[in-house]
Amino acid sequence: MNRRFLSRRQLLRGALAATAAIPLLDAERTRAQSAAYPKRFVVFYTPNGTLSSGWKPQGTETSFTLGPLMSPLEPFKSKMLIFSGINLGAVQNSNYGSEHARGVGALLTARPLLKGNFRSFMSTNAGWASGISLDQHLANTLNPPTPFKTLELGVQVRDAEVRGRISYKGADQPVPPREDPYDTFNQLFGAAAPPSMPGGNPELDRLRLLRRSVFDLLREDIAAVRATLGREDRVKLEAHLDAIRAIEGRLAAPSDMGATTVPAAPAGAACAAPSLGERIDLADDNNMPAISKLQLDLAAAALACDQTRIVTIQYSYAESEHLYPFLGLSRNHHDISHDWKEPGFTEYSKIHTWFAEQLAYFLGKLDGYQEGDRTLLDNTVVFWGTEIGESRLHALSDMPYALIGSAGGYFRTGRFMNYMANGASGRQHNDLLLSIAHAMGTEDTAFGEPGFSTGPLPGLV
Repeated sequence: MNRRFLSRRQLLRGALAATAAIPLLDAERTRAQSAAYPKRFVVFYTPNGTLSSGWKPQGTETSFTLGPLMSPLEPFKSKMLIFSGINLGAVQNSNYGSEHARGVGALLTARPLLKGNFRSFMSTNAGWASGISLDQHLANTLNPPTPFKTLELGVQVRDAEVRGRISYKGADQPVPPREDPYDTFNQLFGAAAPPSMPGGNPELDRLRLLRRSVFDLLREDIAAVRATLGREDRVKLEAHLDAIRAIEGRLAAPSDMGATTVPAAPAGAACAAPSLGERIDLADDNNMPAISKLQLDLAAAALACDQTRIVTIQYSYAESEHLYPFLGLSRNHHDISHDWKEPGFTEYSKIHTWFAEQLAYFLGKLDGYQEGDRTLLDNTVVFWGTEIGESRLHALSDMPYALIGSAGGYFRTGRFMNYMANGASGRQHNDLLLSIAHAMGTEDTAFGEPGFSTGPLPGLV
């Protein structure tokens, strides 16, 4: 048959169209081959621990009720593993850094901090983490065939010291998150940048040109590919293209200082070159919802288009003193987290319910991509973590951790795993990270600080 194929050069010229149309589709020309969907790993970090009374589920392993702070995740309850009794033992007795600094440094490394000069409240001796983080370890071990081995995203992180880093290539080697969704879009899906045009604001002129729809570059080729696809594949292709059009639309729309949604272009609409409009002010606390949604949409699209299979998403920084005016709050997050009476409980609950809403939005995006008899979420494991346990106590024990997604059926989800039940003393979080590594396909026997990893957590598979 005389079919038209996209050349390697064309794929590189139009990264978005290429990734949207090619890697995820079981098109006619490859239908004889068995389709194998990859596993993905996502970290969703939120700061300042939790209130156990509002977070912890009530009930038994298989029959439980989500706490009120987790209520936005009710639609995904059957796809969750929620933990009690997981401890950060590797850093509990460390001499370097506050509990917040130690907890965030160990979140993905399961190792203590090195000595340094970073300030973390009363402590001024905190350094970087002393080992590689799980996301980077998975990238090194599994070497996924994606343009980006890992993708680190941030939402108003605002801290360049140990409090603001969760990913490490090795000891003393932090990886900064990408906090600018415009830059993220360019890196993931943008065509080659044309030279700046004279006149007006040169930076905005350059960004407007970068925003030009990459679909224009390969419009004919996309049409040719679409013609070769069956009905199921055409639906999948349109879903990917619509997702990117929606992101382009929000990036191009003028900012209204806090808007979180812009209508997506209707299916089949012409892909005209958008006007960027005014750039969202990334430093304005009122814009946090808009930035969050952009970054989450970009993360979902990057996973769906196989631009990457390993993503970290970080909100603010450990010990966060972030303001949340869009929730009607005037005090900073850390002050609220230590308020033992009202209005502290209500204010804290608003912030952490909002975090759960952001996660629920992201999970819904992943669950909307069908992959055979599963969804992209089913083929992913999302780790929701924070740096301390009970916020008011600065606890490094009974950490509020949850996994969502089964990593392609590896985990048995829909359960509340209490490792302190029947008088047990709990398990170390090193072994939770080891369990995730096994789910992703490694053969590691331990992870993190020696002596704190005894094997994968029991009962998860």
